Amino acid sequence: MSNGIPLDGKILGFGPMLPLVAAGIGAWTLPIDWKLTALTCAIVWGALILAFVAGVRRGYGFGNPNASKPTEIAAALSYFSIAGLSLIVQNVSTALAILTAGYAFVALLDRRAGRRGNAPAYFAKLRGPQFLLGAAGLAACWAWLMH
Repeated sequence: MSNGIPLDGKILGFGPMLPLVAAGIGAWTLPIDWKLTALTCAIVWGALILAFVAGVRRGYGFGNPNASKPTEIAAALSYFSIAGLSLIVQNVSTALAILTAGYAFVALLDRRAGRRGNAPAYFAKLRGPQFLLGAAGLAACWAWLMH
């Protein structure tokens, strides 16, 4: 099986990261009322995407008999827990930091999973750039709060 990234993987992979990049830019450039909206949207969108990716990993484990079930369950629970935690913490800065770390975690683990047969092979090439782009948008939001 080729590990080239299919076109739909590129579109559906990078497309959902664009709102996070937009939120990061917005945090630095929008009027103050809109900055807060951008931060809130980044947290909610970032958590939704992370929870979705948890389902992707678990679904792959159900559908591929060669995938490690314990690995898939651990990844799915980790991603879902990080997403949920980011939504319930009381501090916006903490939520953004949790999500940024979670996105870096996905970039690392899904890349390895693609190489080991626990995710589609093209994840080895896609997930690093995809989730680091999202992490950059989240980190830009966090950095604005910290400046």
